[in-house]
Amino acid sequence: MKLLFNLIKLLTGALFVFSGLVKLNDPAGFSIKLDEYFDVFSEDVAPRQDSIQLQILAESHVFYDSKFLLYPSDKTKEVKLAIASDTNGNYQLDLKWGGMERTASFQSVISFPEKIGLRFIPLGENDNKALIGPSTQFFELDSIEIGQKNARIGTTYDLTTLVKPPGFFSGFFKSCKSYSLHLSVFFCALEVLLGLAMLIGYEIKVTVIITALLIGFFTFLTGYSAYFNKVTDCGCFGDFLKLEPWTSFKKDLVLSFAVLVLILGWKHNRSLFIKGKAHFVMGILSILTFGFGIYCYLYLPIWDFLPYKKGNDIKFIMENIPEGERASDSIQVRFVMQKGQDSVKVTTLEYAKYAEKGYAFVRQDRQLIEEGYKSPIHDFAIYNLSTGEDLKDKILNTDRYQMLFIMPFLSETDDESLSEIKKIYTWALKNKIDFYALSSASLEPTRLFRNKHKLDFEIFAADQKMLMTMARYNPTLYLFKGSTVVDKFSGCDFPENNELEDLMKF
Repeated sequence: MKLLFNLIKLLTGALFVFSGLVKLNDPAGFSIKLDEYFDVFSEDVAPRQDSIQLQILAESHVFYDSKFLLYPSDKTKEVKLAIASDTNGNYQLDLKWGGMERTASFQSVISFPEKIGLRFIPLGENDNKALIGPSTQFFELDSIEIGQKNARIGTTYDLTTLVKPPGFFSGFFKSCKSYSLHLSVFFCALEVLLGLAMLIGYEIKVTVIITALLIGFFTFLTGYSAYFNKVTDCGCFGDFLKLEPWTSFKKDLVLSFAVLVLILGWKHNRSLFIKGKAHFVMGILSILTFGFGIYCYLYLPIWDFLPYKKGNDIKFIMENIPEGERASDSIQVRFVMQKGQDSVKVTTLEYAKYAEKGYAFVRQDRQLIEEGYKSPIHDFAIYNLSTGEDLKDKILNTDRYQMLFIMPFLSETDDESLSEIKKIYTWALKNKIDFYALSSASLEPTRLFRNKHKLDFEIFAADQKMLMTMARYNPTLYLFKGSTVVDKFSGCDFPENNELEDLMKF
């Protein structure tokens, strides 16, 4: 038992130190993973919202009937309707329900009505029975053109009595996202310190008990993710090693067994230091560990495992398919065909034969056999907010030096770094270096941000997830040569002009 205890203690301690350091090297990355968990839990504990059925009718004739989901953020919903009819009884209906648009075409024997009704029917959880009686609003129609009749109506429907509040626990998990970075540093540092404590045999009972609680918590998380397929990568080893949910869960089960061995055998523990000296050693290690995590957040990861790391050719990564990988998904297609009471499932080659026998097509079934290769950079896209122009090809196909100034969230951008970037932008213009500022914000917030900080450069739009991958600190500056990353800099440590000149070999 003594030998087993010491072996498990060393292996578990080493694993904890390795796993913790990999994540602590990129605390912003692990905080993104925590946000995923908080979103999942917030959604899962929130009460299921009902739906609402919207009917468009004239007299007893229903022109349109559809269901819409309700969301906790819904307060009111604007409904706009345009309906047109030609002399042959063909109707064209365009409906806007909040931000969604739907179109329907149909024929009707009914003449163009003088009134149109919008009927709202709140439905129960199973979408099969009304919670309350339908509420119908009628509108007079008077817009008529020669040869065609048209009508446009609009109204606002109050949803406050129908939408269920998210509840305490849902709100709690949402609020945790505000502290995800702090929690990331704390949990990653705790994992490292628990591993170090095991390796030197420090306060083994307390260490093992905290480890057991931590393993129990993460076993629940990974099991939940695996069973419900909610978070497809647990983030156990950051971006260094991606683990499937079930693999992560099995790893935690093994660690649970290891903790049980440590509990049963902790009487065999021997500390490397006497008690007073052990406290001092752990104190120093704690300072160094937390300091390492804070440094890696402020000045970017020391070990960069991200696809946008220094030296990577973005265009090559996007277009290259490694040897042995499939270029696309392998999908098996089967056609379900029916003749009377007889139903068969056939391949594409068999389809014609069964069609000749009188079998009619019912539906198409598609089954994924083997997933195709998915590039680690598959969402690289940059747009001009004003014109909608896609700048991706322009950026990737040049051989010039260019700078990408990344601000994932404008509201969280470090203000002090903006004064520094103005100087860098001026230098870039002088040296004819392309400069692109990127954010996930829309046109109006971007305009207000530029005016507030008196920025001369334009801000372009990019996918939020792509920007969060590129910029672990908000903001981050990239220097590219063509599509290759020359270097990148945290907003806490922007380069001087002479440093940039050295990198570009001026």
